[in-house]
Amino acid sequence: MQNKQSYLSEISKSVKDNYYRFFEITPHTQLKQMPTFQLNFFIDQALSRNLQVTIQFNDQTPAATGILNRISGDRYLVTSSDGSMNRLFSLGEIQSIKRN
Repeated sequence: MQNKQSYLSEISKSVKDNYYRFFEITPHTQLKQMPTFQLNFFIDQALSRNLQVTIQFNDQTPAATGILNRISGDRYLVTSSDGSMNRLFSLGEIQSIKRN
C-alpha cells in the first residue's frame, strides 16, 4: 500500500512540475487575489490609523511598502518611509495588502 501511495505522489508532483514548466508559471508568484471588500477594509484601516503597509500588485511589479494616502475616489498613493519612492495606483491594481 505504501508503495502505491509514494508512486502516486511522485506522479502527481511530476505532473504539477510539468504543468508549471509548460505554462511558464513559477509557483512562488501564485498569490491569491484578496476580495474587494477585504482590500477596502484594509485600506480604510491603513488610512485612518496611518499604518505602514506592503502592497502586492497584479502586474507582478515589486511590492510597495509605505504609508497610504487617498488622492481621489479610488486612486491612492503609497510613499516609502524615507519619502524616496512613490507609487500611484487604483484599487483594481492591488492583489493583496498587509500591515508591516
